[in-house]
Amino acid sequence: MQPTARRRLLVVLASLTVALLLSDLAGWSVADGVRRGGGLVLGPVQRVLSGAPRDELAAVEAENVRLRTTTAEQQHRLDELGRLEELLGSTATTGRTLVPARVVATDVSPLGGRSVTIDAGSRDGVRTDSTVVAADGLVGRVVAVSPWTSDVQVLGSAGSVVAVRVGPAGALGTVSPPVAGDSESRPRGSLRLALVVPSTPVVGDVVRTLGSVDEMPYAAGVVVGTVTAVDPDRGQPARGATVRPAIDPDAIDVVGVLVPTARTAPRPATRPTAPTTAPKAAPVRGKAR
Repeated sequence: MQPTARRRLLVVLASLTVALLLSDLAGWSVADGVRRGGGLVLGPVQRVLSGAPRDELAAVEAENVRLRTTTAEQQHRLDELGRLEELLGSTATTGRTLVPARVVATDVSPLGGRSVTIDAGSRDGVRTDSTVVAADGLVGRVVAVSPWTSDVQVLGSAGSVVAVRVGPAGALGTVSPPVAGDSESRPRGSLRLALVVPSTPVVGDVVRTLGSVDEMPYAAGVVVGTVTAVDPDRGQPARGATVRPAIDPDAIDVVGVLVPTARTAPRPATRPTAPTTAPKAAPVRGKAR
């Protein structure tokens, strides 16, 4: 639109606006008619003065959508890199070889528990019964492997039992999902700890994996969870307890599959030597004076 025509339209708009204000202030009966007429005139004029043509507005909106999508994708990648950095720096992976992976699917079993599919398989070095960890602790174990993906049974699934050590003393026990008929009521998603040696756990005790031969299916020393409640004393030599898992099964994303390192040579045998003690010096006796 030419500048002269735009100025004329602005004059018309200003005049109509002043007329509407005066009619409202004066309480004229024709105010409603003026307002309706002004709406009919102002509507097309406002659309003309609104700015760029429709095709330019559509292009700008499409570019904004593209930029927002790109920003969201970049932020997601940064979040994944941050979680991978946490995983590589965690105690669960220190001194171990692992295959990083992402969770690409999840499935909730009708019998309880959860399984996830990760984007790493046999071509990446993943094997059945490999330990799967996240930055905070144990996720589960690999139960099925294909060339490019693997299925993982998540800790707490029905039928899963993990041998553990509890607390600073390392008392032996097992953790498993609560079963029907359990004498204690446990929160949803928690685990049941059963000690196999006479001992009493303490709230706050850290529960870690006992470990398996060649670290399959569970590597040793991986955090399983924390004791949150101790079962009442019913005269049994070993008290049970409730354990809160270290990982949230609803938020598993970046994981690591621990690659087992089997021994290829026997451990060297050693023979302890008897401690040697230096001969005691004879006491020196002085002459009495």
